[in-house]
Parts: sequence; structure tokens; C-alpha cells
Amino acid sequence: MTISLLDEQALILKQDFSNLNETVRFFDFQPQAKQALDQFIQAKFGSLLVIKSEIFPEFLNEITDYLPSNSPVVTKMDFNKNNLFGYHLFLEREHKSEYVKGAIQEADNGILILNVNSLLLDITQWDKLKQALLFGEYEPHSVNYSPYFLSKEKSTFKLILIGERDDISTLMAYDDGLYQIGQYTEIKSYLSLHHNIHQWANYVQSYAKETINKSLSNIAMNQFMQAYIRESESQDLISISPTLLKKHLRSIQTFYADAEKIESVKDYFDYLENQSAVLNDYTVEDILTHQLYIETEGEEIGQINGLSVIDFDGIPHSFGEPLRISCNVQYGDGEITDIERKVELGGNIHSKGIIIAQSCLANLLELPTQLPFSASIAFEQSYGEIDGDSSSLAIFSVLVSALSKLALPQAIAVTGAIDQFGNVLSVGGVNQKIEGFFKICQARKLTGKQGVIIPAACVSHLSLKTEVIEAVQKNQFKIWTVESVFDAVEILFGCDFYNDENNLNKSDKESLFSLIHQQLEDSHNEEISISFFKKIYKRLKFD
Repeated sequence: MTISLLDEQALILKQDFSNLNETVRFFDFQPQAKQALDQFIQAKFGSLLVIKSEIFPEFLNEITDYLPSNSPVVTKMDFNKNNLFGYHLFLEREHKSEYVKGAIQEADNGILILNVNSLLLDITQWDKLKQALLFGEYEPHSVNYSPYFLSKEKSTFKLILIGERDDISTLMAYDDGLYQIGQYTEIKSYLSLHHNIHQWANYVQSYAKETINKSLSNIAMNQFMQAYIRESESQDLISISPTLLKKHLRSIQTFYADAEKIESVKDYFDYLENQSAVLNDYTVEDILTHQLYIETEGEEIGQINGLSVIDFDGIPHSFGEPLRISCNVQYGDGEITDIERKVELGGNIHSKGIIIAQSCLANLLELPTQLPFSASIAFEQSYGEIDGDSSSLAIFSVLVSALSKLALPQAIAVTGAIDQFGNVLSVGGVNQKIEGFFKICQARKLTGKQGVIIPAACVSHLSLKTEVIEAVQKNQFKIWTVESVFDAVEILFGCDFYNDENNLNKSDKESLFSLIHQQLEDSHNEEISISFFKKIYKRLKFD
């Protein structure tokens, strides 16, 4: 078994940030982009560099600051063919043609930086721009009739195209020879914390001193790290976006206006989530007033608390919410009815999760291709679309409960994807899911029996709120990690899935495998008996 009951030490994220003296800049995290830019700077005119990057002023400023200052650098994020290429205007009264320069002329003997998205608004601009870049000249155009012959415009520049991945992909689909003439690089927005944690902390501290002229204490830096890990959902991946960092630091300066040094930022990040929590609070209130039925005590057959993440349109933070999943089974022809899918509220990945749970159970029970039972599965009181496979472990568990007639503890909620062989796989939003169920349990009073089951692979995602960690520390709330459905079965039912011949004294309970097969056999015999009496009845009736 690979069950682990997490303690507070496994949940606390703490680093020593007491000695941060090194100045670290954004481009210190971009060795590949620096190499590409160095090559571009040394290249001849007519060169092209395509950069995948977020389009925010801070990212653009970091790129332009890295470029040499002894030649013109012209940046255009919003443009059309007139202000890109320039244009001729014929003045009839003066009977002369006047030329209005464009960005290409401004970048003469320098570097032109363009937004790919604006280029795609009129894709024909790319053909002319490519000509200007490669041949050093292009055909000008006039905005009105001109009786004069327009000579070609000379163009000597280097070009940087910057944009999001989808926009670059669209441009490449239009011109599949894009990388015959250009190089490619990426500006990273996230950093792997492996061996880089103090470099990241020095970066935040350097930016804080530069932006708000204040430093962050060791405690504040740890809280900053925890908030960023919640955002990335990985203890090994953290944002280095200068735009996001600048926003947070300036807001922190305002939030703690009277502080000479920022000693704590927990209240600030809590404030951000609380500002987004109005709709979530309504849902919690509905659960506590029994408008939405979620049980956190006792046991039920064929019912389990799943864990979901709710994203409200236009709201920056998502929230966790328990969701009751129920299952009914009967002797039948092997059909598993997904009620959500039946009424077109379940997405494709959700349906895939149910099919995998069904396939996994059939495999572990060593059943024939034709399942000897039918079942219906519903997400109760769910009135919106549901998608994702993170409920497949809960669906497996509720199927097992309904088949074995063993009750499930309602004080435990479950999340996790599974494969066809019973391995429990990683899911997203685990912090919000745990906190969503904890909030309900806390409001109803913690008993020490309540808790959640999560995939072991999700431990590296954890960055939980202080109140959850304190409840775990006091043994009022539990967080189990599992690697297989066998682990989950032991926690939920207190017995093994299979009979353990090597350790018969481990549990006096019969295995789920035996119980389910016994129930299926009884159902089969009952069906045969009913069928037999029906035949006798019909025969007597006709006689």
C-alpha cells in the first residue's frame, strides 16, 4: 500500500530568505533568449527574429533595454500599412507629392519590433514587409491619385516579430517558409525553482527595491512564494512575469502604506481572493442551509463527495466546491448511463473519465466483456456543464459501493483521475478543492474524521491556507495521498480490494472482490428465479 496521511510538516512551505543581497534582473532567467538576441544583434541587416512572449509593456521594455542603444529601435504594437510603410499624398493645389514616413523609415539602419497580432489583421502586409526586409526596397503606395511615378523606397533594417504562440502559428501557416529566413526564441514567464529558489527571491527583492523602494522580510518573501505557487499549482514552477510582479508590488505598497519595510503580505493576497469570492460565498451558504445537499457525517451506499473547481466568467480566482456523486446499480445488460452526458451537461473528457472508471472496474473484477450489471451515475444538483476526468476515482469508488452494498463515509471527499489499471493520476486545482471541502466542514464544526483523498502526485501542488494547515496539525482534518484505487478502497471501506492470502489477519472484513461477485451472483440467481416463476405463471394462465 502507498497511503500517506500528510502532517503539517509536509504542508508547510518555508525557505530561508534572510540574506538576499544579489541584484537579479528578468533577463538573468532567459539564457536562450539572450543567446538568440546576441546572434541577432551581430547579424546583418535583413535579419529576422521571431520571439514568443507576452505582449505587455514590461516584457517589451526588457527586450528593448537589452538591444544596443547606439542604433534606432522602433516598437509598433498597433499599426496599419500606412504608418508601417509610409505613404505618398498628392497635394493638388501645390501640384506636388508629399511623402509621409512610416515605421520602416524610422528604423533605418536599426531594429523594428512589430506585434504579430497587428500584422495578422491585414496579412498582406507580411508579403510587402518580407520584401522590404530581404531586398532592401519596396513599392510605395499613394493614398490618392498621383500623376507622378513613385520610385521604390529603400529599407535597411532588422526585424523582430513578437507575439503569443497562437498568433505565431497563424503566421507560419500563412508563410511556411518563415523559418527559412528567420530564427525563433521564447521569453519565459515561469521559472523552475529547482536550484533557482534564491535567485528568484533576489529577483523579487531587487524589483521591490527598484519599484517601491522597500524590501520584503523573510516572512513576507515566504508568503509571496506560497501565493505564486498557488497560482502555478506547482512547488517547482513560479511566475517571473515582470508585469505581474510590478502589479503586486505597487498594490502591496498601497495596501501597507504606512510600513517602512514589508513584514507580511498574507493579508494582501487573502484580500485579492476575498474580492473574488462573492459568488462562492453564495454557494457555501446554499450548502450550509441545505439548499444544496452535501453530507459531511455518517455513511451512505452509492453516494460520495467529489471535489470540483468552479471558474466564474470574468472572475480572476477559481474556487473549490464539493459535489455529491451518486450511483444506482441493478442486474442488467452492462450499460453505464452517464446522466450528465445524457442531458448534454457532460463534456467529452468527463465522459472519458466515466468510461475509464468502468473499464478499470471490469478489469479488476475480472469480468467478461459484457458487464453483468447496469448502472446510472449522476452529479446531483449540478445545473451547469461539467468536464474533466478528476472525478474518475470518485466514480470508481461510488460504483464499488453500489455493487458491494458497502457504505461510503460522507466525511471524506475524493479527487483524482485514474487509468484502466487502477493507478491514481494527477489533477488540477487541488488547493482550491481541499479548501472548498474544508470550509464546509469547518462551518459545521470539525470532528477529526473529515478529510480528503488526493493523488500522491499532487503533493507537489500544495500551497494551502494557514487555517487548513493548523487543522491538520491539530488532527481535526486529514489529507490522505494515494497512488492506486486499492489505497483509496482501504481508506474508504476499511478493507482490501482482493483477499490477501499472505496477511489474512490484516482485516476481518471480506474483500470487495468477493463481496461484489457474491452480489452479482445473487442478483443473477434472483433474475433466473423471477424468470422461472414468470414462465410458470404464463403457462398456468394459458392453461
